[in-house]
Amino acid sequence: MKFQERELWENIKSGEFLPVYLIRGDEAYLKQNYTKLLADHVVPAGLEAFNLHRFAGDTADLETIFTAVEALPAMCERTCVVVHDLDFGALNEAERDAMADFLKDLPDTCVLVFWQDTKPFPQKTKQQKELLKLIETAGAVADLNGRSRGELIRFLSSESKKRGCSISSAAAGYMIDTVGEDMAGLISELDKLCCYAEGTITEQDVDAICVKSLESTAFKMVDALVAENFDAVFQSLAILFEQRTEPAMILGALTSTFVDMYRALVAKEAGKSSGVLKSLFPNAYRSDFKLNNAVKRARRYSPEALRRSLEILADADTRLKSSIEDNRVIFEKMLVELAEVRRAC
Repeated sequence: MKFQERELWENIKSGEFLPVYLIRGDEAYLKQNYTKLLADHVVPAGLEAFNLHRFAGDTADLETIFTAVEALPAMCERTCVVVHDLDFGALNEAERDAMADFLKDLPDTCVLVFWQDTKPFPQKTKQQKELLKLIETAGAVADLNGRSRGELIRFLSSESKKRGCSISSAAAGYMIDTVGEDMAGLISELDKLCCYAEGTITEQDVDAICVKSLESTAFKMVDALVAENFDAVFQSLAILFEQRTEPAMILGALTSTFVDMYRALVAKEAGKSSGVLKSLFPNAYRSDFKLNNAVKRARRYSPEALRRSLEILADADTRLKSSIEDNRVIFEKMLVELAEVRRAC
């Protein structure tokens, strides 16, 4: 089977557990959360010592994992075996064959969970694709990717209530714009906000407490450049350097913002809606937030200005990697050049 988040949640609630699950996707918080939910629902509280077995994929050998899966449960219906980040791509031929044979005959007394946290499941070779198919046949492959903006707003509202505070939809949206869409990061900042705010979280609280995402800072720097508010531009740059943010990461965030704008403008010139970019670049635009920001900011630039801006960013990247010039000076020159290009074009 193939599951998205809703199907996985319904399956867990039903108690009709499958012999094997592959938990993968690009939202780390959801992957960790649903792995824990599976383990908690399969093994009754108080019986974990006998029936819940956890293995690190980089240290456990397959034979040890297989033995744990075949062990009979004690005082409950099933055991649960959680394997964190097994490197399926590193399995040799004999190990792949052993895994394939094992997946074809899984016991019904265990729920085996492969939690792919930082190691994606590779699908480059025929053998790897066959392993994935075997997991789909015997159990489920659950793809847990980032939630939409609306879902994140509802998530923040629900989680704030659990912490004894509240947040409006507008403030939650502003928090997402400021912190980013990573759910673990949002929860971390929400914990701080609920300790700081007096009942209801406001946008002012978000500004005062939350750590701004690099993407959010890049958006604001571009807006300040357009408004020719150089004090704000260089203040943002100073904060990033004070926080010891890697220069390559700062440049990458700025470049990504300009690339998004250029794509949006090219789509418009071709007579296409911005929605076409979601189909062409699904990993870049998982939610509408980033795409909408690109469309809005692209209106302030001509095609020539954006093309020249990308050339300036590429030149700055070369200078960062090859020049002995001070990194901060490189950025300051680049930002001035970006402002001049927009004004000239």
